[in-house]
Amino acid sequence: MQKLRNYLWLFVSICYFCFASSAQTHESRLRAHHIFWKNQEANTDREIDFGRGVAAKILGKYKILRDEKKVRYVSQIGTGISAQLGRPEIRYYFGILDTEDINAFAAPGGYIFVTLGALKLMRNEAQLAGVLAHELVHVGQKHIIRKLKLQSTDSSVTSGIAQVLGGASLSAKIAIERLNDLAFKMLMEEGLSKDDELDADQKALEMLIATGYDPRSYLDFLKSLKPHLAKGKAVVLSKTHPTIEFRYSKLNEFINRNGLDKIQGKTNEKRFKKIMVSL
Repeated sequence: MQKLRNYLWLFVSICYFCFASSAQTHESRLRAHHIFWKNQEANTDREIDFGRGVAAKILGKYKILRDEKKVRYVSQIGTGISAQLGRPEIRYYFGILDTEDINAFAAPGGYIFVTLGALKLMRNEAQLAGVLAHELVHVGQKHIIRKLKLQSTDSSVTSGIAQVLGGASLSAKIAIERLNDLAFKMLMEEGLSKDDELDADQKALEMLIATGYDPRSYLDFLKSLKPHLAKGKAVVLSKTHPTIEFRYSKLNEFINRNGLDKIQGKTNEKRFKKIMVSL
């Protein structure tokens, strides 16, 4: 009987130990989960602040178009795509730059611009959606952040972009301004890598398909750029992106490799032309 009591006591002790250990493990996981998301939130806030500074530099170079109807339309198309396929922790902003230069830009944190020159070249809403989707991918994949090596390898609030942009000292502010200059130079002169641009092109096609747009319209738009590039109407684009031939060829390979050649979708040509008729 005494031996049985000893066994029962041992069993109860083991159960209690396992329960206590499990509770501690669960509590540790909850704490780690909380810290992870707090750090992610901090990094996102810094990214948005950083992007706002870059966007300000873009708006220092180009005037913003003051046409409420057209800006609202572009914003609706971009917001519709980003609501389904963008980063949920970011609020996206869309604007039209009043310049004949053909291009589009994405600053970190969700600031996206398309030029008046690019809109004039477009023939339907699917082409607009494709260009906006391309820029949304740059934000979603943090291409500028990664190229500037601001993306941390862990989630610590004291690393990565939070470390660089989180300070309030004079040296930190100087560093932030320097990073803004580097990002702006990247957008206007150096460009991202070929891999990043191809990634944005391919994922833009996937976004178009997922949202019901005609993916071929985006390729048609790229193809239509070629004579304008030759005439010098897309100076920044020609400096910062791979050649149109290269992008078009790689997208066709992507389409054929993934069996996407039969997919068709909406173009909303009439709606696009009705709103952009005065361009």
